[in-house]
Amino acid sequence: MKIIKEKSNSNIIIPIEVLKASGLLDSEDIELKTLENAFVLMKGTMNAMELIKLAEGLKSLSEELIVHLAGVCGRCQDCSYCQGLEEFDEIVVPDYLLEEAGIPKDAKLCAYTEEDSGEIIVIQADYDYDIADVPQFVIDIFEMSGICIRELEEKIMREDIVYGD
Repeated sequence: MKIIKEKSNSNIIIPIEVLKASGLLDSEDIELKTLENAFVLMKGTMNAMELIKLAEGLKSLSEELIVHLAGVCGRCQDCSYCQGLEEFDEIVVPDYLLEEAGIPKDAKLCAYTEEDSGEIIVIQADYDYDIADVPQFVIDIFEMSGICIRELEEKIMREDIVYGD
């Protein structure tokens, strides 16, 4: 069941049919677990089978979301980026140099060269996330399925909307 609820005031009202469909309507205690970009409303006490069914449902939702993202990124057309993806290069700069440059210690960095100068310029990236921030299981799924990882990274770096309107 999917219900889209827009914000109104500072409360979210959960319709009775949602509580019935989830089996929470008659539950004596309900627990709210927060996740990044979501929350899960669940029974506060469950037997083993109820807990297994909840875990299975969350796993199914996770798979649906990854399949959706794969569909948005599309199949790789044998690009050299995806074929050469072994591990991510990490730029490591000593803290004292970052401090001298006015760059926060936890900032994402990028590097480039000035043509024919022999110098490597390291600057603070103008994006918050890139492929190095993606959990390995997602990359593994995309590689095995032939989904374009370059497209995924571009969507991450540009902060494209990939789900919903």
